Amino acid sequence: MLSVIGVIVAFFLIVALRLRNVDFSVSILVGSVIISLTSGRLLGVLVEAGAIMVTNPVERASTLNICAAVALITVLGYGLKETGLMSELIEGLRSVLPSRVLLALIPATFGLLSMPGGALMSAPFNEPEADRLGLRPEHKTYINVWFRHLWYWASPISPVPILAASLAGMSLNGFLTVQLPMFAVTLALGFAVSMYFIRDGGNSGRGAKGVSNAVKGLAPIIVTILLSAVGVPVWTALIVGVSMVFAVRRIPASVALRMARDGVRWDIVASVVSMLFFRHVVAVSGSVDALFEAVLGLGVPLIAILVVPPILVGTISGTPTMGIGIVFPLLLPLIGVGGAHLISIAYAGVIAGYLASPMHLCLVLTNSYYKSELGRVYRYLVPSVALLYLSNLLYHLAAGGALKL
Repeated sequence: MLSVIGVIVAFFLIVALRLRNVDFSVSILVGSVIISLTSGRLLGVLVEAGAIMVTNPVERASTLNICAAVALITVLGYGLKETGLMSELIEGLRSVLPSRVLLALIPATFGLLSMPGGALMSAPFNEPEADRLGLRPEHKTYINVWFRHLWYWASPISPVPILAASLAGMSLNGFLTVQLPMFAVTLALGFAVSMYFIRDGGNSGRGAKGVSNAVKGLAPIIVTILLSAVGVPVWTALIVGVSMVFAVRRIPASVALRMARDGVRWDIVASVVSMLFFRHVVAVSGSVDALFEAVLGLGVPLIAILVVPPILVGTISGTPTMGIGIVFPLLLPLIGVGGAHLISIAYAGVIAGYLASPMHLCLVLTNSYYKSELGRVYRYLVPSVALLYLSNLLYHLAAGGALKL
C-alpha cells in the first residue's frame, strides 16, 4: 500500500512543482526519489533504473537515438529559421491556407511521424504565424500539442493503436473503425478552443510564388518524414534534412557546423533524459502495477474499473504504449471477447490521461520551447481533454449497448 501512496504523492508533487515553474528535470528527480523511497528500495530502484538506461543495449540505444533526434530537431528548426527558409515556408503556406488551418495542419502533419516528444518538430514552424497573430505561449503550446495527437483515433501507422488492437485481438482496421468518430471530435474541439484566441489572419494571396517558396522550405521536412516512414532512424533522417537546409542556402561548412552547434537546445535534451529515467523508475518500482491491482481489488463496478485505472495509469506513466501495456492485459479478462467498445473506453482513458499528464513528453518539450506556464496551458488543455474523454465514454457506452454498466 505504501508504494501506491508513493506513486500518487509523487505524481501530485510533480504537478505542483511544474505549476510553480520548477525545472522539469528537478521535478522528475523529486518524484523519482519519492517513488523509490516508498517502494522500500530507495537506492536500489534509482540505481537499477539508471543501470537499465546505461547498460541495457536496447534501452541505451533507444535513449541515445531519442536524445540525438531531439537535439537534431532543434538544429533543423534553428537552421530553417536562421537561413530564412522557415519564413518563406510559412509565408508560402499562408498564401493558400487560412491561419487556423495552417496552425493545425503543421503539428498534425508532424504527428504522422511517431516519436517521443515529436511535437518539438512542429513547434518552430508554428511559431512565426503564431507570433504574427499575437498568440501567447500557452496558446502556442495548446495548439501544437492538441493537433499533433489527432492520429490515435485514425492512423494505421501509429504504434499506439497498433499495440492496442494487437493486445485486444482485433484487426487494426476494425479497431480504428470503432475509434474514427473520435478523430472528428478531437478536430472539432481543437478548432473550437483555438477560435477563442485566434483571430484568423486569412491568407496573403501570393499564389504561385508563395507555393514555390513553401515547397522549397517543405522539402527538408518532407524528406525527413518520408525517410522515417520507410524505416530510416529518425536521427539519420534528420541529418539528411539539416544537410538539405544548408545545401539549399549554400551555407559554407564552417558556418554550418557553427549553426549546428548553436542550434542544440541542451535544456530540452536534459528533459528527455530525465523523462526516460522516470519511466524506468516507475517500471522498476512496480508502483503503477500495485496501484492498478489495488483499484481492481476494491470490488467496484466494471464501469468504474474501465474508467479510473486507465486514466490514472495513462497520466502517471506519461506514455500511451506503457499505459496500454499495463492496462489491457489486466482488463481484457474482465471485458471478455467481443467487447470492442468496452475495450475502447479503457483505450480512451489511457489516451486522455496521457494527453494531460505533466509527464507527457510532447507537452514538456513544447512547454519548454515556447517557455509557457503549465498552469495557463492547462486552462485550455484540461477542459479539452475532459470533453474529449466524456465524448468517448458516452459514444462507446451507447454504441456498445453498455449503458447498464
